[in-house]
Amino acid sequence: MAPTTGGSPDAGLPARINWKRMIKVWAILGLSMGVAALAGLAVFPKTEPPAEKGLASVEAVIWPKGIAHTRPWRFIVIHHSATPSGTLESIDQSHRDRGFQEVGYHFLINNGRSAGTVDGDIIPTPRWTEQLPGAHASVANHPEFNAEGIGICLIGNFDRQPPTAAQMTSLQMLVLALRDRCNIPLERILGHCDVKNTRCPGRLFPMEAFLMDLRTAYVKYRLMAPGPSD
Repeated sequence: MAPTTGGSPDAGLPARINWKRMIKVWAILGLSMGVAALAGLAVFPKTEPPAEKGLASVEAVIWPKGIAHTRPWRFIVIHHSATPSGTLESIDQSHRDRGFQEVGYHFLINNGRSAGTVDGDIIPTPRWTEQLPGAHASVANHPEFNAEGIGICLIGNFDRQPPTAAQMTSLQMLVLALRDRCNIPLERILGHCDVKNTRCPGRLFPMEAFLMDLRTAYVKYRLMAPGPSD
């Protein structure tokens, strides 16, 4: 058909709208949006609100007897292991094979996929218990991200699948406790990709949603904490 020229601005448009077809199209679109929303929930798991008991247990892991806060920690840097599973021993060996003295992170959060591990388990490494600088965020001319940055590694490859809900809940509780004790502001809680040209902690790690949830959770956490006169 030749293109229409001149005449009414409506020239070339159908004379009558097929409402049955339009309703069917909108129904399909609505269903597609619903499926996409459900897929989004699967890709970006929501963190469960941390319970007071959970926070107390996490603080006991971070600050066992004999461990003192002796370094001026100013940053928290979040990583993924980029492996489907792992343990403290396997990550430590991997880092030694790359020339490190020991595992470069301060904490690991497991996904329970290796034998003998538990999904969401928080594991302090010797770098934390001995209050040593990290070896996880080497950036030219910026030693502070290792020297003053707490490295947290979640086991998993988040370019392929998202962290588990248990990992995200443990991460939230760990970061809440660390930022409170070390006075680390929200803007200094970073992904590895924020300080270096890397995809770590992976394209499926929900960093923006995590920080939004963390802001809300931190207010609740502070409200639960005893005040100066308590």
